[in-house]
Amino acid sequence: MSSKIRCHMFIGIPASGKSTLAQKIAPNINAEILSTDQIREELYGDETIQGSWNKIESILHERLRDHIKNNKTVILDATFAMRPWRLSITQNINFDKEVEWIGWWFNTPIDICLDWNQSRERKVHNSVIKRLNAALTNKNFAPDLSEGFAALINIDPSVIEDIDSEIKKKLAQIDKKIILRKNRENKKELHGYSKLLDFERLLYLIQLLINFPGIKASDKKTKLDMEEICNPIPEGSIPYKASCFIEQLRGSCYSNILELENDLKWLNKNGFIDQKKSNISIEPPPKRVNNDYQNGGLSRYSDKDAFIRIMSLIRYVLHHPFDDSRSEEDKKNNITLHDHYISKLENIYFKGDRDTIRKDIEKVLTPYGFRNKNDNVRHGYGLGAAVVSKNILEDLFQIVDQARNKLSDPTVSTVSDVLNERFKWAGFDLNNYPVRSFANKSVIDPARAKSESLANEENTIKIENAIKEGNLIELEFFKSSAKFDNSNNSDTKLVWPIQLLFNNIGWYLAYEERVLGDKSGLFKTERIDRISQRRIDLSIKRNRKQRDDALKKIKKLIDISGSIYFGNDLQDQENIIKASESKLVPLLKKVRFRTTENIYKFLREELKRYPINQIRFPKKNKIELLESRKHKDTGNFTLEILEGDSHPYPIEIYLPKWTIKDDIDFRRWIIGFREGIIIESPTEFVDEIRTNIMRLGSIYSKKEK
Repeated sequence: MSSKIRCHMFIGIPASGKSTLAQKIAPNINAEILSTDQIREELYGDETIQGSWNKIESILHERLRDHIKNNKTVILDATFAMRPWRLSITQNINFDKEVEWIGWWFNTPIDICLDWNQSRERKVHNSVIKRLNAALTNKNFAPDLSEGFAALINIDPSVIEDIDSEIKKKLAQIDKKIILRKNRENKKELHGYSKLLDFERLLYLIQLLINFPGIKASDKKTKLDMEEICNPIPEGSIPYKASCFIEQLRGSCYSNILELENDLKWLNKNGFIDQKKSNISIEPPPKRVNNDYQNGGLSRYSDKDAFIRIMSLIRYVLHHPFDDSRSEEDKKNNITLHDHYISKLENIYFKGDRDTIRKDIEKVLTPYGFRNKNDNVRHGYGLGAAVVSKNILEDLFQIVDQARNKLSDPTVSTVSDVLNERFKWAGFDLNNYPVRSFANKSVIDPARAKSESLANEENTIKIENAIKEGNLIELEFFKSSAKFDNSNNSDTKLVWPIQLLFNNIGWYLAYEERVLGDKSGLFKTERIDRISQRRIDLSIKRNRKQRDDALKKIKKLIDISGSIYFGNDLQDQENIIKASESKLVPLLKKVRFRTTENIYKFLREELKRYPINQIRFPKKNKIELLESRKHKDTGNFTLEILEGDSHPYPIEIYLPKWTIKDDIDFRRWIIGFREGIIIESPTEFVDEIRTNIMRLGSIYSKKEK
């Protein structure tokens, strides 16, 4: 018989027979009964009121310590339906004396418990019983020896005929159960994370860092997500913030700040945080000298080799998310995804260890929330927000950095700063040679724009939110801003913001003017440094379908126009938006011009400037084009080449009339070829160009005085 104080924890849903059995067992073992129902009665005057578990738990722990200090055997009579409630007693309290915990798991069927509940003087609501039953029947977090029990006894009072005899039988089996458990566990090489509480705390910390890197609210959405857990968001050291969040998410037993600080150091040392160390061998901390490993509480990964195995898998998936580089030949040869991971971790798993790696994924990655349990993993495994590899992340940073420095994206500055900070934490090399860059750049300096303009980062965030929410807003158009002759913007206008677009020299807002009823309004764009958002009309919103429809219309107008200018005629826009591809060309106007051979070579390469069905090419070059292009349907080759002409290559482009008449970008493009092209039609466009040339000639022919 053990010389330690042996205490008993009764685990089961309300009305499962715990209190009845406690009254019968207590005299047999000279035990005091501590009941949470009794504490609820004292606190709230009614044992059926669930109340604050933290307050109830605090009183329970205080009385438990007193009894153990006085060498009293205790029976804890409560549901203990959640693992943290059990662990907080079996592995998280430091008692004055060694305690050997015996768990009694009441497996009384829920239907019988619900029936017995109706016979109680004070009934527990059925929804409470069902919720607690769901927790206890969760196969991954059900009562287990690993939680700190020297022995675990399963019992169903509903099938026991002679309860007194059954009690004596169960009590007599305890010592044998303990010996069998110890014999199994003595073969293990233990380490610093052998205890279930320590192992789970480490897993929950990794998951927290994946979801909230740095435990820092770097953007509005993340801030809202974090505030749903802890409001206000705690400030201070990372271990302190981790403690606050883990306590709320997982339970106070996992929230020891000093332990979390050591966990963070261990994660960094073993390459979970610093990717430069991701290839070193994982080494768990040594077994703790002050831990009692004889009374149970060892996790599934309490053996050193098993711990190294599972943590190596987690680290590999963190740094190589969705890694499935198997060839088609591998798949034909039945090389499974698990085989692939085994090959990547060849010093950890051995060939043929499919069942082992599958179990590791089933027992850790899925239940602890690292991956979706319904994920069919055809694409490899990923952990939370770790979705791309290191190399892709470094490329992504270069793109974001270019968008910040060259395109002056008003909102990407924050993203760039966060990535810069986080990647440095992770040991990334951000000074890689820039293989790609944007030569194009914004000509607008947001720092010199009006403070109320949408170019200001704070205001850009507001307009982004308005776009996401489908808000109707009032725009102000600055009087002092430059305007083209064809601009008809008033000082203010109610619009539906659709999208922010970068075009050539700067950022523009694409919007739809608001009209009464369900009719569509005029689609327009304006540079964001020339406008401000005055207010949001909260009386009306667009739903997601309406926003998607407006976005499709804008995209169609951009595609057909080849620019972000759409004219000022609502009917013209609607005709083009509604037209199918086969009926589109008759609505457009033909621009015909002839080119020299050299200019033609340039133009035939620009097949994406306008939709290919809006362009006609000379017949002669069809074969040449088809042989030099991957796709065999590029272009409509219907025009006759003019042999012997100085500009023998005709091209026809069908465009909206607003593009030909007023689009500055179109005019810069076509006139930019100078004497390399001759424009033939439309006549009014040719006449306008001729007039402008004469005016320029007149200006530059005058002698300076």
